[in-house]
Amino acid sequence: MKKLTHLSRHSVGSKAYHLHLMKKQGLVVPPFSVFSFDLFDQSAIHTFLKEQHESFNGGKYTLVKLSQQLQQEFKEKFLQEDFTAIHEFSRRASGNHTYSVRSSANVEDEASASFAGQFSTRLFVEAEELIKAIEETLLSLYQPSALSYYFENDISLETVKLHVILQDMVAGNLSGVYFTANPQGLLNEHLIVVGKGVGSGIVEDKVATTMVTIHPDDQLSYFETSEDSPILTAKEQTDLEDMAKNVTEIFGQKMDIEFTFLNDQLYVLQARPITKLPAEPVIILDNSNIVESYPGTTTPLTFSFIQEAYGSIFRGLAKRMLKNDTQTLQSFEPTFQNMIAQVNSRVYYQINNWYQLLQLLPFSKQIIPIWQDMLGVQVTEISAPKVKINRLTRLKIMGRIIKSFIQAPQSMKQLDSDFEKIYAKFNQTYTREASFEELYHLFEQIKQEVLEQWDITLINDLYAFVYTGLLKKVCSPEEVQAEIAGIEQIESMKPVYALNKIIHAIQEEQNSDYRKIIKSISSELVADFIETDLHPITQDIRRFIQQFGDRAPEELELETATFRSHPSSLIQLFQQQLELPQTAIRTESKATSANKSRNPLVNGLKKRAMTGIKYRESSRLNRTRIYGMMRLIFITMGERLVEEKHLNQSEDIFYLTMTELFELASHKNLSDKQIELTKRKHKRTVDQQLPAFSRLIFAGSIFEKHPQTINQQQIAPTNQQDFQGIGCSKGVVRGQVLVVEDVQAVNFQQSHDKIIVTKMTDPGWVYLLTQAKGIIAEKGSLLSHTAIISRELGIPSVVNVKQATQQLKTGEWVELNGQTGLIKRLEADNNGS
Repeated sequence: MKKLTHLSRHSVGSKAYHLHLMKKQGLVVPPFSVFSFDLFDQSAIHTFLKEQHESFNGGKYTLVKLSQQLQQEFKEKFLQEDFTAIHEFSRRASGNHTYSVRSSANVEDEASASFAGQFSTRLFVEAEELIKAIEETLLSLYQPSALSYYFENDISLETVKLHVILQDMVAGNLSGVYFTANPQGLLNEHLIVVGKGVGSGIVEDKVATTMVTIHPDDQLSYFETSEDSPILTAKEQTDLEDMAKNVTEIFGQKMDIEFTFLNDQLYVLQARPITKLPAEPVIILDNSNIVESYPGTTTPLTFSFIQEAYGSIFRGLAKRMLKNDTQTLQSFEPTFQNMIAQVNSRVYYQINNWYQLLQLLPFSKQIIPIWQDMLGVQVTEISAPKVKINRLTRLKIMGRIIKSFIQAPQSMKQLDSDFEKIYAKFNQTYTREASFEELYHLFEQIKQEVLEQWDITLINDLYAFVYTGLLKKVCSPEEVQAEIAGIEQIESMKPVYALNKIIHAIQEEQNSDYRKIIKSISSELVADFIETDLHPITQDIRRFIQQFGDRAPEELELETATFRSHPSSLIQLFQQQLELPQTAIRTESKATSANKSRNPLVNGLKKRAMTGIKYRESSRLNRTRIYGMMRLIFITMGERLVEEKHLNQSEDIFYLTMTELFELASHKNLSDKQIELTKRKHKRTVDQQLPAFSRLIFAGSIFEKHPQTINQQQIAPTNQQDFQGIGCSKGVVRGQVLVVEDVQAVNFQQSHDKIIVTKMTDPGWVYLLTQAKGIIAEKGSLLSHTAIISRELGIPSVVNVKQATQQLKTGEWVELNGQTGLIKRLEADNNGS
């Protein structure tokens, strides 16, 4: 045997070479030496291995018999080795020094085949036992499981060559494996499996382990424990993440890294590529923008409804572009059906499919970056395959889209008018006493009438995005804020002003008796009071509920309680508002648009951008009303099914998909579904504990997690004083922070005069934001709801502030500059109060 001094992948195998590279790059690797066997240089051995392989293929040997033949031959050959180099190595050992003896075969630790666990590894080997341990490692090269692995991977026996690694034994107190991708095929997720003691205890399932799941881009993680498994400290996890980053930079691949901690020192024991990762397709899920509409977890009914809605709308857009080209339309059908996806009850864009359809648009190379900017898409790389369409078809598409683009404002005006008729018809037709069949027909009628022309809203979105994007090219960011503020009669603000007029009326002196009723009425009596009371203010409340009763936080989730479905929540809001100063109640917009520019180009772009934004907001409010109608229909369907004893409670309907609901209800046999519904409720409860990751990159297919115990970890607060985001509404304010994780748990008194910090807002936050001094959001763009509403309210806002909810804490003081996007932490004695 020889000790090797020149280490290359070819000369020592990947395992030893990887250790050499990591040590060279400054990672802490326990000292090691690599030795070669003389026997692998003998031509007789090559001939013997080739003959044995052929005999096995010819059926002469079983796998076990072949293993016995090979191990017997190599045991004899091993005894003929010159062990001078090993004796010299062992003489240098001092005290109670022990070693780990590891294999480094030329076929081992490759991306195509890892041979993990196939070859012998000996730990805590005394110097005098080294030769015996080396022999064991050599013979493991031909144990039955290893032979089977060779043959499965078409590896010839004569090509396999072994080297042995003698490494100082580090008896760590905490050991594990770090995967820089989830081996199941989630490419942007890291996993750590860690247990007490040395790594063999984990591999052999002798110790309880903790699994840590990390999404580096979001800087979010959670861990799953078992029995008395260890919890990584913040420093240990940071050390491991830094180590993984360095290893990835060295090898440029998704890696499987073994490590151990001893006295707070991290040692890297081994690193190899993760094998068997699915190659394709790569599916990218992104929650940019859609998280504003569906910020939490959703039920099966909500997801199945929005999946059908998105498919129908985009199918309509494609028909608008392709007209009678049925063959091309049919080729896009799988895309239409998968515009969104649901993972662990959260909704994402299947962004590959969005890019695929966006490529149909004329000037798509210029439009897609604008679309990404307006929706706040942070990773701008496009992974969708290019759409191949002949030149004539592209010219036709261009003409049709340009025509639709020019007509967008008029088309949106018509859509608003048509929708008002549909909404009025629903209010006349719907009754709480309707049969299941009547409700189903009403559902189908509204769905058909709404979706028939709703794709024009996508054209209008494009209209708003393009003109706002062009405005950004000719104006500074501060000027753009000013130019698009103060949109006259913006729909998103109408519910607020209507609500506040009612509150003002309640506060008037002549209505003091009515005010006492509102302040003291119990939630159980609210519905009957609103339905039967004849006071003029109560009549205004009824009109408000009919017109705006569906506007609420998380309003696009069918299972959400709204003012219409739960009117007691509206009275609670009145009660909270009545406790605030009258000056806190806003009845008109505080936004002011910029003076008319001398530049006619700027004026033209501004006019069109504001028109697009105005109609975008009106369509969003109408969309809220659509969901309100559907919510009433489904809740009433649930009541019918409870009456017929097919469901235990009406809310169970939300845990059926639309297909299940209509198919099963037609047979009136839901009893066997109740166990499944209970499981789905439990799953959603567990899913709510998982962090909301912004992007998921799958290889092969989408899959979900099924954790048993979840403990969330967030990045530790830093001493960082300044934070930068996108300024969306001008103004500089100082105030106390209120971090909002669950909007349903926050009342008006809490938010009054505070700077709200949140991950994102949706349209239903508008009531809460009227009380705020400013708003900071982790998500968003210049055209997100946070930005639009804050401009109309005249309060400063900054969006796209990474980790804001983790770095800032409730009660802290900050200075917020809504024009520059700069946020500064303030000391307690420097808050300006």
